[in-house]
Amino acid sequence: MVRAMLYPPSHADLVDKALHYLKQVHPNCYRTMTDAERQQYSEDSAKRAERYARILISQGVFESTAWSTSIREMILGTESD
Repeated sequence: MVRAMLYPPSHADLVDKALHYLKQVHPNCYRTMTDAERQQYSEDSAKRAERYARILISQGVFESTAWSTSIREMILGTESD
C-alpha cells in the first residue's frame, strides 16, 4: 500500500526515501557501504532536497510541486518534468 506524501515531508521521511532508493536502485553500492556511510548518504540527500525545495518555494513554486521536484532531482537523481 502506497502512503500519500504529506507536505512538507519530514526529514526522517526524506532520509528513508533516500535509503530505500539506494537499496533498490543501487544494491551493489548499498552492500559495499557501511551503516554509517549509508546514513551519511541518506542524510546528505535529504538535506539537499530540503534546501532545493525551500528555494523553489521561495521562487513561487507550489509546495507540492516544489517537494516533488526536489525529491525527484535531489534524492532519485532524475530530471524534472
